[in-house]
Amino acid sequence: MRSSRTLTRSSRVAALAAVALFAAACAGSDINSAPATEAPAQTELPVATESPVATAEAPVDTNPPATEPPVDTDPPTNGPENTPDIELGDGFGPYEVGVQTILVPDLTGGGRDLTVDVWFPLSLDIDANLPPQQYTLLPGTYYESPSAVAATAESIATDGPFPLVIYSHGSGGLRYIHSNYTEALASNGYIVAAPDHIGNTAADQLAGSETPGPITAVNRPNDITRVIDAFLDPENIETVGFVANLNPSQIAVTGHSFGGFTSYAMASGFDNENGEFVADERVGAIVALAPAASEALLSNERLASINIPTLVIGATNDVTTPIDPNVTRPWELTSSDLSYRLDLTAAKHETFTDICAYLEFLPTLEAPAQIVVDALEARTEAGCDADDMAIERAQAITNTFAVSFLNSIFRGSTTIALDQVDEQTDFTYYIK
Repeated sequence: MRSSRTLTRSSRVAALAAVALFAAACAGSDINSAPATEAPAQTELPVATESPVATAEAPVDTNPPATEPPVDTDPPTNGPENTPDIELGDGFGPYEVGVQTILVPDLTGGGRDLTVDVWFPLSLDIDANLPPQQYTLLPGTYYESPSAVAATAESIATDGPFPLVIYSHGSGGLRYIHSNYTEALASNGYIVAAPDHIGNTAADQLAGSETPGPITAVNRPNDITRVIDAFLDPENIETVGFVANLNPSQIAVTGHSFGGFTSYAMASGFDNENGEFVADERVGAIVALAPAASEALLSNERLASINIPTLVIGATNDVTTPIDPNVTRPWELTSSDLSYRLDLTAAKHETFTDICAYLEFLPTLEAPAQIVVDALEARTEAGCDADDMAIERAQAITNTFAVSFLNSIFRGSTTIALDQVDEQTDFTYYIK
């Protein structure tokens, strides 16, 4: 089954491209970070669905600073060295993966009941006939996972406890928009939970029910804290099957674009005229993918207050959340003793979603919704073009480095070192 992952998973990424177009704004959770002359790239887009799918990043702050503060973009002096290349598989680990969708209700009456997908390592004794997980874009139009199966917490592996990772999707995205990544984490022995951020999903964009960006910026980290609360609550009927199998002292947050901002905000705290979020001290590590991290969202002081281990991965051809300043700022400013940066050459903003795989998979369906197909095909330039980094390679690098980083934090293993990577033409790796 795993031997075919690389090929089939690239198909999966293609399918999401269509949905992404719908969200026409996936231009990043922070389009203010893009050059003024660049039009935000449309991305993750929904298609109305049981679980909306695609994605588009909507502007977060309509009044960005007139100019970005100067940032030192010179790479660290201890950058990549000319040493043997590291072996990269597809980043998947020894476990098969189950997926369950649960609901985390809003007990405050605020109306933010969160739909959450949970990926988890499966027991070796599970029924081999469990059906493949289907990520629904529209009724009858879906992407079928080449690796994960639909299961429940009763099937979780018994050799835990496992660390908990919370994934935050980009603006106009959906909880399973990057299932290649969330499945890879789970296959390496992590319980991964991803909520739909109400008011900022692909479905909200399609329905015209989006929440203004400044309000969303406060809602998002609060959503993540609520999910963490639920997974640490032994009396929560939705999560009780997972609670006994996770380590409450091992929690990480990861996310793409506006979800990258959300990840940093979990450790830095955040406030604006709509409210304040106090940093969640239970979070022990951050992995940010093409984050929205301009000063319009995160001040220098906020970023400098972050001292937990961080890994930030960016794409050199990303015009939605360009590396400068969205990767360079947090890389330079965070105070983490363990801080890593990875730049993927010729990759783009949607490289960190499953859009390309959706495009490959949808033609295998009997009658996929044409609106989804058209939307995806219109988004190929977001990361699926022939000149872009091959999606299989991007997935392998992203998954491998993220798992290595998390394992070094939670399992005491050694993370990938500079002397393990060559002067690659397709990625640059830094350790600070």
